Amino acid sequence: MNERDLQLILRAKRQIKRETSVRSFLIFAAMFSAALRFLGTELPFLYIGLFVILFVALVLSSDIIADIGTVSKRELIDIIEKQFNNDAEMLARYSSARSRSQG
Repeated sequence: MNERDLQLILRAKRQIKRETSVRSFLIFAAMFSAALRFLGTELPFLYIGLFVILFVALVLSSDIIADIGTVSKRELIDIIEKQFNNDAEMLARYSSARSRSQG
């Protein structure tokens, strides 16, 4: 594994953490706004703000719409395939596991 591959993996890990934190924030905010609505308090700007945050998070995490500094699944698969091809023992284990799952 070279330096570029390692940097891609580290970027992917940061990307996963960022997406997890945004997802957690959105879930908490949705539950908070539902609780406010249940108590009879209606804050229209809260719903608009949540929608904007959700929309931005979806756009930035999409592989098709905006690929801004994100690590694509294809790049990670290429790294994994390169590791398989460099390590003959790992390639043999993968082949035997694949043949068992298909047969």
